[in-house]
Amino acid sequence: HAFHLNDSVRELNSNVDRHTHIGQGKIGKKPFGFFMNDKRFKNIPGILETPKGKELDEDIMNLETLKSLID
Repeated sequence: HAFHLNDSVRELNSNVDRHTHIGQGKIGKKPFGFFMNDKRFKNIPGILETPKGKELDEDIMNLETLKSLID
């Protein structure tokens, strides 16, 4: 089991699966904060499904955003 982590360019039920950076889409940061602080998910890996560049900068930015939401 694993979680796919991404924000969404489009609204819920739009039938469009376009990913964007954590906290920069229609989902926003708040729901990711609930997820990151829920002990039930602590040992389950997450897979970033966010836009990628040629370097790791965008993954690092998304990981830092997720880490900043941990209480």
